[in-house]
Amino acid sequence: MQEARLFRLALEAIHLQATFIAGQGWHLSVGARRGDESWQEAYRANYSHLSTDELLQVIVEEATALST
Repeated sequence: MQEARLFRLALEAIHLQATFIAGQGWHLSVGARRGDESWQEAYRANYSHLSTDELLQVIVEEATALST
């Protein structure tokens, strides 16, 4: 009999890629995979047209959210 998991597995891999494009600002790609997930099932988010302050704030917020 299969039982539901009582907790989420720990993060196994995190991917952050920040790219600056002149005239557009920073673009950020975030990916995170837990131990029981494939990369196709993994969390993904993309942000664009960020200032440097916004980029840093988004990175902190994503890291905080992923650690819970």
